[in-house]
Amino acid sequence: MYYPRELENKINKYLDKPEIIAVKGPRQAGKTTLLKKIYNCLVKKKKCLFLSFEDREKLAVFEEDIKSFKQLYIDKNEVVFLDEFQYAEKGGQKLKYLFDTTNTKFIISGSSSLELVGKTGKYLVGRMFSFELLPFSFQEFINVVNPKLKKLLQQNTKQVKKLLSFETTKLADKESLQSESIKKKLNKTLETYILWGGYPRVILAEDKEERKEVLKNILDTYLLRDIKDLLNLATDRQLVGLAKFLSLQIGNPVVYKELSNSANLNYKQVKNHLQILEETYITNKIRPFFRNKRTELVKNPKLFFLDTGLRNQLINDFSNLKLRSDKGSLMENYVCCQLKKLGFPLKFWRTKSQAEVDFIIEKGNSLLPIEVKSNLINFKVGKSLYSFIKKYSPKTALVINQNLWGKKKINNTLLYYLPGYYL
Repeated sequence: MYYPRELENKINKYLDKPEIIAVKGPRQAGKTTLLKKIYNCLVKKKKCLFLSFEDREKLAVFEEDIKSFKQLYIDKNEVVFLDEFQYAEKGGQKLKYLFDTTNTKFIISGSSSLELVGKTGKYLVGRMFSFELLPFSFQEFINVVNPKLKKLLQQNTKQVKKLLSFETTKLADKESLQSESIKKKLNKTLETYILWGGYPRVILAEDKEERKEVLKNILDTYLLRDIKDLLNLATDRQLVGLAKFLSLQIGNPVVYKELSNSANLNYKQVKNHLQILEETYITNKIRPFFRNKRTELVKNPKLFFLDTGLRNQLINDFSNLKLRSDKGSLMENYVCCQLKKLGFPLKFWRTKSQAEVDFIIEKGNSLLPIEVKSNLINFKVGKSLYSFIKKYSPKTALVINQNLWGKKKINNTLLYYLPGYYL
């Protein structure tokens, strides 16, 4: 069964354009399923062909005899899908040849940002639109497990997106959802999502034990194996050690010396491993926002995981959020994931005197500070957020929490309190 992905609507806008469409993202995130859905729609009105480069025979023809590949598979079709394109050596050069010598529309997918965009994209500048398909967002997840709840959220989620995009500075004074039982159900659904993440096969698992087994398989068989191959590692022990150490440091600025000591890697190796973890969609790096190098952090990034289920698998902890000491870190990681899936580039703010705001969205001269509080019980303002507001005077600010919806004015800034399930 196919469950709608938000990316599908974005891609549909470019189907009649001549440029190549590239869908990148981690393994098991649903790229092949999405491409087949688009294929099944297009094949009703155009001559289409779906190929996977997991078929080594077809891949060999592509790599060894591109002219024969063109004659066999391309010339007779209006649209050609090339799934698992990262397997192709010198794929970018060959795809450029096909693009330049035919009128065929190409839609490709790949599981590694390094392979698909780095090696392929350099040959296709101006010829390719690139999209990311990540594990299900919370809104996609809730649409699978409880579509009726999703409909109840729609009015507010649209307004929140407009606020995050700087299209508006105003949210409603009161939450449209007033039922406490509905709010409890939403928070319970959100907790499930934070514990287990958004990989499609995990969502469809029947029980906890199956979810654990699926996550273990995704981590060991797909992601870590791919990384090991990319790095040409003799052992994945150091890589797993580094990933586990990072999983216990969510939201903290990276201290390279600590990582070097914990994983028994030198500085250059640490940087290389971190880059691979990011470009194979295990971690997400955000850099500091600063305007004053003398008083604000300018170098060390923070690292989050692109899927909280994978993070929990690394430390083998799926216990109830209420019982966990890392509840705040997981909530912060959740917010980071959601904002990335919504397409918002993030930074964080930290001063040398340790004042910190979790996330900053920056657009031109406009700033939106976002603080995450998992156990907020009243409309208070932290000193760090107050300090940022006083210093930079943003039009709006957000405190994302578990239950509270409300508004407060600080100087000329509208500060909104927002339950996390609206992201």
